[in-house]
Formats: sequence, structure tokens, C-alpha cells
Amino acid sequence: MYFMIQHKHDYSTCQAHNPEAALAMGDLVTNASKHNIVVHGRYSNRLEHTNFYIMEANSMEDIDALFDPVLELGSWEITPVIKK
Repeated sequence: MYFMIQHKHDYSTCQAHNPEAALAMGDLVTNASKHNIVVHGRYSNRLEHTNFYIMEANSMEDIDALFDPVLELGSWEITPVIKK
């Protein structure tokens, strides 16, 4: 199952100014395999404070477990999609 994930935050929650938050966000990619998730892409637009991920997981529960530590670092849109 594929997921398109968009993360938005504002200046006050920007990871660029918070080393702990930056580490937590980086852990998403590092820890993905521990949750049986494959990261197919990670993109960002720093000026808009927006990040995009393309991930493949067996379940939404796996995605939920991976993202639990960073939920408070902005808003997340996690959309299951199909590959055509």
C-alpha cells in the first residue's frame, strides 16, 4: 500500500531552528524499515515549510506507529494511494 504524505508547519515549529525536532524528523526515514516501511521519496520546500514523502507500508497502523513521535511538529496529511 502506498501513501502520499504532506507535512506542513510554520516558523514557530520549524525544525531548522530546533535540533531535537530536526533529529525526530530525520528519524522518520532512518526508522522506517523498523516499521516495515519503504521510503520511495522525500522532498521539501523550505520556503513554504512543507515536506512530502512517498512511502510504502503494509498497513496504516505501521504508518501511525512511525509518525507517532512527530505528530506535534505540524500538520500531516496522510493519503493512501494506488500505483498505476
